[in-house]
Amino acid sequence: MTKLIMYDKCWDAFFKLPKTIQKKVPDFMKKFRSDSKSAGIHLEPISTFKDKNLRTARINKQYRAIIRVPNSGSIYHLLWIDNHDEAMAWASNKIFDWNDNTQSYQVFTAPESIEQEKPKEGVIAIKKATSLFLDSYTDKQLERIGVPSVLLPSIRPINDLNALEAMESFLPIDAFENLFFLFDGMNIDQIIFEVEEGKTKALQQEEQVQSANNQRSFFELTDDSLLNEMLEGTLQKWKIFLHPSQRTLVEGNLKGSMKVTGGAGTGKTVAALHRAKYLQDNNLGRDGKPIFFTTYTNALTTNLKKELVGMKIDKSIVHLQNIDGFVLERTKELGIIPTKGRVLDFPGSKTSLEIWEEVLDFELTEFDSDFLDKEYKEVILYLNLKTDKTYFKAPRKGRKRRISRKDKMEIWRLLEVYQEKKKAQNYYNQGELHNLLYDHYQAIEDKPFGHVLADEIQDFSNIELRLLRSLVKEKPNDLFLVGDPLQKIYKRQLNFSKAGIHIRGRRSRRLKINYRTTEKIRKAAISIIKNIPFDNFDGEEESKNGYVSLVQGKQRPQYLIFPTKEAELAFLYEKLEELAFASDTAIAKLNLPEICIATRTRNGLKDIKSYLHQHKLPYFDIPQGKGDVKGIRLSTFHSLKGLEFKAVFLADVQKRTVPSRPYAFKEWDAATQQAFDRRERSLVYVAMSRAIQVLFVSGVGERSLMIEGLN
Repeated sequence: MTKLIMYDKCWDAFFKLPKTIQKKVPDFMKKFRSDSKSAGIHLEPISTFKDKNLRTARINKQYRAIIRVPNSGSIYHLLWIDNHDEAMAWASNKIFDWNDNTQSYQVFTAPESIEQEKPKEGVIAIKKATSLFLDSYTDKQLERIGVPSVLLPSIRPINDLNALEAMESFLPIDAFENLFFLFDGMNIDQIIFEVEEGKTKALQQEEQVQSANNQRSFFELTDDSLLNEMLEGTLQKWKIFLHPSQRTLVEGNLKGSMKVTGGAGTGKTVAALHRAKYLQDNNLGRDGKPIFFTTYTNALTTNLKKELVGMKIDKSIVHLQNIDGFVLERTKELGIIPTKGRVLDFPGSKTSLEIWEEVLDFELTEFDSDFLDKEYKEVILYLNLKTDKTYFKAPRKGRKRRISRKDKMEIWRLLEVYQEKKKAQNYYNQGELHNLLYDHYQAIEDKPFGHVLADEIQDFSNIELRLLRSLVKEKPNDLFLVGDPLQKIYKRQLNFSKAGIHIRGRRSRRLKINYRTTEKIRKAAISIIKNIPFDNFDGEEESKNGYVSLVQGKQRPQYLIFPTKEAELAFLYEKLEELAFASDTAIAKLNLPEICIATRTRNGLKDIKSYLHQHKLPYFDIPQGKGDVKGIRLSTFHSLKGLEFKAVFLADVQKRTVPSRPYAFKEWDAATQQAFDRRERSLVYVAMSRAIQVLFVSGVGERSLMIEGLN
């Protein structure tokens, strides 16, 4: 039977087709695999094509597929689908070739066509004395990172990232990526290492096509359920195409714990989901025990559950639960706390501050409730201190006020009263529960899980990390932890080594390809945090360089300020109509759930809800989990974490609301103020990076000083 392998960029072309044509494509693929020589397929050579192995095939009278036929054998490649004339134009100057240096097929523009078609910004006037960036690298080095030898004369004149981006459409995907990293400052030996890592040791090309490098851009779509998802428009690209850097992590037999970092949209969660699937299907050192998959927020856990179901992951094998819910449930199951135990600071519960106030009603001390609460949470619980003697010796990193040994004795005495009051009311601190469960599992040899995966680890603290370490034995493939230091929006101390998690050498990886946003949106989001240093979870600075989006995008993000709230709401309505209801065929219509309007606070959503209601536009409130599921999504910035939308509107963004500083902000010391504003910038970065194609920021009155990268 004929094999039909789909090209990455053909996937993108498919989703730009009219729905009526999309519905015909899966049927065409089935017929082609059944009999590629069928008269109904109309597989025809075109004399004007540069590559004589390219053919056209008929989807219907108007639309054509571009197929690459083999010299021998039964493996065909589906490269493009479009209107007849557009498909012919796309294929006319394309070359399809195998690259031994990368063990991958490549699709690129014939060199002579590049010289005729490349834009002015891609052309560099060269004088004999001119020194070009790529002069520092040999032809052999450039070939080893994926540049086809025939394209070397075309890429040699490129001298900066702008010129490279102008050449993107002419180059193979992998060559463009690696040249981008080179221009962005990455060492070429490191790029070569990663290319080599994505190769297979197989000697025959028939087996080499299974390399991670080749599977990054080519996939055989045969599963009928996947075809149906494709037809319905619900099949997401990441379920099929994995970048070599992701596949190496997903399918690796790792010597120990793995840390994966990367900017927003680089596929960290994708890697974690595929890793869960791989560990399940291959029973890699699981010893019959389940896999624990966790994250911090309920909203992200709900989203992950949907994805796990779509990937056919068995919930009896992969236990998915947010970390706080897991801890409360497990401490009760194990009898560590009573079944009627309650958690302070949870919705509907007392706060920890209220208990401290009850203590101070009867105890005379110079310390106030706020200081005592933070000392307990940020020092005693954070370090899991059990006795006054360990507290006397403990470091108090991050605590501004200096205290003496006598002060510590006083604090510990007050803490004992606090603990008695909590116990009498059947209350526990969340961090306390984590520590109790950690103590339980740390003391026993038989751990409950075979592997542990955690997503969005930047939201965790050492309290949670310590617990994760205790849930699984130290062994190969034990912990798989993914997150983005740039998205750290909570005041939590996080350090892997101090939590007993030791990441060594190649077991710390950074994903660099942005799959979600356009390059224009990526740059706008990064501009919010460009001057802020971020810790990489182990005491070193996380780099913001080395990220690239492979989609440039047509629409530049904008920041607009209006004189009145009515004018801002009218603008939002106008853009919603344009995106979802416009009849102009030049505008790709979006479904309402693909659009999100978000504000910094819940209060900011009130006017928007009223306006949408008046104009009879349905909406769904993400934080509340209520509304019309077929409507526009409404959210706060915080609730956007882990989500993505084709169009994002960040509304009510002005000097007064972003940053959203508390009343006591002016009373804080400079370091505390800076730390707060840094978290606010990260939150804006998170919100902006949720947008896939369209991003608008709007407000009333004065501009927010944090939104620096948008006009």
